[in-house]
Amino acid sequence: MKLFIRRFQSDWASWLAVAFIALLPFGRWSELPLSIFAVSLAFLAQSADNRAKIRSASKFVLPLFLCFWIPMILSSLDSMYPAKSWSSSLAALRFLAAALAMSLLLNAPSARERVLRWTAYLLLFWALDAFVQLLFGRDLLGIAMHPDRLNALFVKKYQFFGPTLAMLSPLVLEHARRQWRPWAWAVSFALILGAVMIAGMRAGWLTMALVLGTYLALMLKRENRELRRTIFTIPVLAVVVLAVSYFSSPLFQQRIDVTRSFATGSEITLDESSMERLPIFETALKMFREHPINGVGVRAFPKAYLVYAEPDDIHLRKSGGKSGATHAHNVILEVMSDTGTIGLVGMLAALGFLWIHYTRITPGERRDAFPFALSVFLILFPLNSHFAIYGTYTSSLVWFLVGLWGASLRLGARS
Repeated sequence: MKLFIRRFQSDWASWLAVAFIALLPFGRWSELPLSIFAVSLAFLAQSADNRAKIRSASKFVLPLFLCFWIPMILSSLDSMYPAKSWSSSLAALRFLAAALAMSLLLNAPSARERVLRWTAYLLLFWALDAFVQLLFGRDLLGIAMHPDRLNALFVKKYQFFGPTLAMLSPLVLEHARRQWRPWAWAVSFALILGAVMIAGMRAGWLTMALVLGTYLALMLKRENRELRRTIFTIPVLAVVVLAVSYFSSPLFQQRIDVTRSFATGSEITLDESSMERLPIFETALKMFREHPINGVGVRAFPKAYLVYAEPDDIHLRKSGGKSGATHAHNVILEVMSDTGTIGLVGMLAALGFLWIHYTRITPGERRDAFPFALSVFLILFPLNSHFAIYGTYTSSLVWFLVGLWGASLRLGARS
């Protein structure tokens, strides 16, 4: 019993991080682990040694957070929905506290390795669970498949499953690359790819294409010569997975057929293949033109949509004029519409800071941070469709990964 207590005292932060991933499918329960990390910062700061480490971690986490948070605050000053904007901006401070706490608590390589290992097991379970649900109509926990989309453990939030699995896939693949045999890496990739395909969300498909391209490039490096043996296996597995997914999933067939309409180039078919998002994009741009400096206000998009959408907007018609789109469905357009030019400047400043940071850290730090940095890149890749970037789900995911990214750095190693 004493051994168990000692192990828990040293490993609890790792298990809390794993719990965040495990709770993602179940509504807002994943906020609980993140909130515990945020609260723990106050207790960590009671130690002088920890305060020095917090200051060191802040050199990475704080500039990124300010690039995200200052535009939120400035957009709230004249927001079209001030209560929502101010509450979202102030509540976002918990992300800073959580990321700083994670940077300290998970700084030990063994702690991050434990997070990667159990996250890999979890995500592979999600993928396997999706195939079970496709074949039998219910997953391993008895959750029925959503009428509109395969959802696995994500119950009513079915649209989150495929993209989330794809965006977090580097955590599985990097752990497999470092710890497992090359064939196990290839099987893991095939299983996740198949699950993302049958989930039917094209945002997830594009994300997996980016993952595949990244790892094909990595295989060209000499240190990955063992993984290079799978370079011909991956395309074969990908073709097999795509073929099986296409013939076993009517939803996958439908999504492929809709996507083909991009080839015709007409506005009607483009709108159909973009899932009726063109009116949302056009309305977001209109918001930016009317509020170019600081936008309509963070998370004020639903209110503003009722004002700026065309009278015959399809989303207004579907709701009887009571509601429209809730966000811009693209990270650039959401930043433009919600926080304006100030938000865009914040994005560029964050990119500039990350480039300077990359040039200053050691190769070991780059290696350790790679899976978390790649996942953040996949979440925010601008040429894709996105969930609400300022929304709780995506923001929590991004700052959780930033916390692990910060934990990969050598605290106190640089002045």
